[in-house]
Amino acid sequence: MRVATCFVAAAGLLAAASVLAACSQPPEALVFNPPIEATDGAVGKDDIGNDDLAELGIDASTLTDAVTKEIEDTMADVAASETTLLSDAGIHFAPLMTEWINCFNAPDECRIAKITAPDSPERSRLTEATAYYTAEQLRTRPGEGRLEWAIESAQAPSNDALRLVTCEYDTRIYFDVSLADTELGDIIFDSTVWTRRVEWGLRRVDDAWRIESRRIERRSPVERFCQP
Repeated sequence: MRVATCFVAAAGLLAAASVLAACSQPPEALVFNPPIEATDGAVGKDDIGNDDLAELGIDASTLTDAVTKEIEDTMADVAASETTLLSDAGIHFAPLMTEWINCFNAPDECRIAKITAPDSPERSRLTEATAYYTAEQLRTRPGEGRLEWAIESAQAPSNDALRLVTCEYDTRIYFDVSLADTELGDIIFDSTVWTRRVEWGLRRVDDAWRIESRRIERRSPVERFCQP
């Protein structure tokens, strides 16, 4: 029994030694996505020179000039397109803006349906605003300050939609006219001067442009951060 036990122990030691020997060997390097070897006839990006172009009957300087001109023409077309879009946007937006400004001169006479798109955020907002100014007898007056504006950028997501960003400089004065028929007359309610950057959304409705949304991106009563 003692001999058998020693034999088993020796066998165990031999197996353990084999495992240790195997573990002591350095692991084989693992290579993922090995590079594809170049084959005869393959052309690298740096293998084509002026001599090769000459053999093909192509003048390198002429090719460079042609590519440069194509890039310049493309950039010019893009610039012209942007200029046209800004011009067209101004044509569509100007009468809407005039009507929108007039809504605060006479809020009870604001033609909301004419200048805003049906079921639009701006129709809801302008309806609430004019109702408030009418009830509180607040309004602006022509000639008492003005709202200056200019389009800074324009995008056309589709043929029936425009996105404009305007800079506004607003010196309009809001008056409380509830005592207009008394000795006090109109009372200045708010004369804050505002500089604003505003994003407008326009939508084409029955071949006419209407205001869909208005969102103030930035405003300040102190800093004049843009110039209309």
